Amino acid sequence: MRSSVIRTGCIVCAVALVMASWPAAAYAGPLGSFSADPSQSAQETAANTPETARAVPEIAPEEIDAFFDNAVFVGDSVMEGFRNYSFARGDTWLGRLQFLAAVSFSTYSALRPVTEKSIHPVYAGQKRLVEDSIAMMGAKKVFMLFGPNDINITGIKGTADNYVELANRIRAQSPDVEFYIMSMPYTVKGHRDHNLYNDNIRKYNETMKALAEEQGWGFVDVTTPLADENGDLIESYSSDRHIHLRRAAYDVWSQVLRDYAKTELTKAAAEAQAAKGPLRPAGPLK
Repeated sequence: MRSSVIRTGCIVCAVALVMASWPAAAYAGPLGSFSADPSQSAQETAANTPETARAVPEIAPEEIDAFFDNAVFVGDSVMEGFRNYSFARGDTWLGRLQFLAAVSFSTYSALRPVTEKSIHPVYAGQKRLVEDSIAMMGAKKVFMLFGPNDINITGIKGTADNYVELANRIRAQSPDVEFYIMSMPYTVKGHRDHNLYNDNIRKYNETMKALAEEQGWGFVDVTTPLADENGDLIESYSSDRHIHLRRAAYDVWSQVLRDYAKTELTKAAAEAQAAKGPLRPAGPLK
């Protein structure tokens, strides 16, 4: 019994001496973590780690470009502005985007029949229902931006319901399509058009984000990066003090979309690596 106590005491002393020799920043206490000695090689670190996670590869710019292959952007005059911006920059990744946009377009209009006077985007030379055009395009990703017109027609809840119905119609013809909601832009401070004002726009965007989560869709926030500290559209981004945007605002959109694509691709890569399981270390150095 005595020899056992002595051996235990020696082990404790040895551990205490080792810990005392560690740099202060290397040990964070019982709930923290410690870092390997900088002089320790990567091979030694891996060898002494029970399981080594697979590194997620960096997402290349070409992969981000390809994320938007077979994507179509659907919406109203704000989206039409992005279409014009993208066409002007056709020598970049923006040139591969497809659009179904029209002035005053809304989810309400999208669910109405096509007539001579109806508001529907033109595809292949004529006005068509969105679901028909998307099926003809063979699109795999649908980015939708509605709201400025809907909010004064059907309100927030009615617009959310229309989004779901429109998505169901699209999916009936294109079952493999993925949906993404893009947030509605703010207006310049003080602007109001019936139900279209910034506090209501915030409620609208919160509702659409929750809807996207509920439906398993993506949600792209292109609104917050264009806002000032008070939550209003920065005036230099506005073309009319309303909701329409200048080229500089679409520059921001372009970056937001690429960042969003990179995040989604990184998550997919991480999930793929996790499915393969962690790498096992090669064993102790000899």
